[in-house]
Amino acid sequence: MNLPSTSGSGTGNAHQSGSKTSPHSTPYYGEIHQRLRSIFELSNFRPNQLGAITATLDGKDVFVLMPTGGGKSLCYQLPAVCTTGKTSGVTIVVSPLLALMKDQVTSLLKKNVNALLSNSETGGDDWSRLITCRSKPNLWYVTPEKLRDSGAVSKVLQRLYDDHSLARFVIDEAHCISTWGQDFRDAYTSLGSLREKYPNVPIMALTATANKKTVCDIISQLKLRKDHISFTQSFNRTNLNYIVKTKRGSPLNEMTNFITSKHQGHVGIVYCQARQTCETVARNMRDRSGLSAAHFHAGMSTSEKDQVIDDWQSGKVCIIVATIAFGMGIDKANVRFVIHYDMPKTLSGYYQETGRAGRDGEPADCLMFYSGHDLYKLQSQIQKSEDATPESKRRQEAAVREVYEFCKKISVCRRVQLLRHFDEDFDRALCQRGCDTCQDDRETVSRDVTKYIRDGVNLAKKLASDRTTFTVFGNVLRGSKAAEIVNRGLDKLSEYGSCSDLPKELVDLMLDELLYLGLVTKVATQNASGFHTEYLAVCFFRLFSSYPQ
Repeated sequence: MNLPSTSGSGTGNAHQSGSKTSPHSTPYYGEIHQRLRSIFELSNFRPNQLGAITATLDGKDVFVLMPTGGGKSLCYQLPAVCTTGKTSGVTIVVSPLLALMKDQVTSLLKKNVNALLSNSETGGDDWSRLITCRSKPNLWYVTPEKLRDSGAVSKVLQRLYDDHSLARFVIDEAHCISTWGQDFRDAYTSLGSLREKYPNVPIMALTATANKKTVCDIISQLKLRKDHISFTQSFNRTNLNYIVKTKRGSPLNEMTNFITSKHQGHVGIVYCQARQTCETVARNMRDRSGLSAAHFHAGMSTSEKDQVIDDWQSGKVCIIVATIAFGMGIDKANVRFVIHYDMPKTLSGYYQETGRAGRDGEPADCLMFYSGHDLYKLQSQIQKSEDATPESKRRQEAAVREVYEFCKKISVCRRVQLLRHFDEDFDRALCQRGCDTCQDDRETVSRDVTKYIRDGVNLAKKLASDRTTFTVFGNVLRGSKAAEIVNRGLDKLSEYGSCSDLPKELVDLMLDELLYLGLVTKVATQNASGFHTEYLAVCFFRLFSSYPQ
């Protein structure tokens, strides 16, 4: 059934697969619109919402691929309060995000919708009441771990199924079931058994980040029926402006200048890779620039995190400086900027995190800082991971390198690159100067730097055994007369000053390229005081197996 969406705010073109039936001709249409207005206080649908709602009320399995901020939750919350569907009873919502579930349950209860959250505090009396009470919840939220491991939950589900009181299963963040995705979650694999245990209950799977391979994996693992209905649309967020800047040292001053000049008093999110960085950046933003900022990370207590979220949601705090632990399921429409202080680990994560900006449809900025050192740090973290398999490490490294490629391609439209990651072809002309590369009218000039790369590698081989920092390595190539270089006699080397005729920015890019190509690396060495210093090293395998001598 081909179910077109009604007009409404949204981005991109919608596409559905299935047989052709208009939702306007179904027996559910009247109730759907009545509930939309009376409970959710909305007057129209975003692309694909009406189609997905109609399909699940018709008892179909449904797959929804919708951009971040596209309105996925309405696709299952609204049918849960309808009574005219082919299935009735409790809608089971499986989500990996407790914060998201708590927010949604709180919001639904305020709308007088009967919703229940199952967590570690839910006791036996709650299960008994769920089975026996006449007014069962419209929606029951549960984590995949609880669904897999709790005998009490299984007992309740079986009883509801036997009583024909299971309306549907909803699998939110469905990409977590796919081993192809960076957010793979082991408990999600058990969701494939829902079809065998409850064969007559329709399943709805939703995600905002999945390429074609991941989509096929989701549909296969959840065992969606052959006549399932798929709803997809463009990943393009037309109101977002993408900006990528190289990072040399701390980008704090450049970032705060950007905020104070363009977004003074606006709501925003700053993402950092490390918890300590979050705290330091937030403190400096407050103390140096007078910005209203608070930090957020997984190392904080639940009460501390809840307080920060409440302060941000209420407007008491404008800017959250956080690790990626923040944001999943947090719905704040007026976020005017998202800044990545460090390079993210994956393009999917970058898309999801930037997607928290501009959910009200108004213009918003997405600024990312990156460097070759960011690449090195992320690759080091991957290699040091004791839990990851060699295959997992390979995929993670490939994902990190993809982000770095995205950053350094300064002549290719950011949207073209980002949407290509999701297997979507995009016409650069449609970007309409919505990214830094399309806004840059300067002519791109190509330059052969093979000689400089070769000099850099030869110099690295000479210095690698001599405890040389990466900074000194670069300064030798530039021809610096710093005391350390002269005292060590490094100014006498044949490669000294070999890059002195290049602009500083180009030398910096070349040094990053040496790291990216794996020709050189950094090795951390601990001194007697316990401090670590990173020294230059040569990747001999990569050098002698693939680099032309």
